[in-house]
Amino acid sequence: MEKGEIKKLMEKYAAGHSTLEEEELLIKNSTDDESLETQWFQYVKGKKQNPRTGFNDEIWKAVKKKEKKKQIRKLIVSGMAIAASLLFLLFYLRPAPTPETKSLAEKEALLKEALAMFENNTIKTTNKKVLYEDEIIIIYSTTE
Repeated sequence: MEKGEIKKLMEKYAAGHSTLEEEELLIKNSTDDESLETQWFQYVKGKKQNPRTGFNDEIWKAVKKKEKKKQIRKLIVSGMAIAASLLFLLFYLRPAPTPETKSLAEKEALLKEALAMFENNTIKTTNKKVLYEDEIIIIYSTTE
């Protein structure tokens, strides 16, 4: 390489506009011991370390392992979200319980039991008429 080309590359390097290939050329072809850039290039050349064999493979294995963990985590989270959604739907879409319906005879027996609880039984049970009947309450009227 000519000294003029090296000088141009040095100026380009000092300005911060050189490419990696140009810097490699400067490091390999640095011969001027007096310039600071040449001393720096010689230092870099002496300290440069090559990565061990299989280093890229180790890095890619680690990256793939992390990606696999991310995918597993995503599957777990999405599975939990689906399970929660299904539980929510099952809870709110379940059929309403049917209320207990009692026959007229059972209702009369309950009324007699309730009337037996009072000490003074003043209500006559012979002339009673149902005014209102609901699931919970029955209202009777007596005619005297």
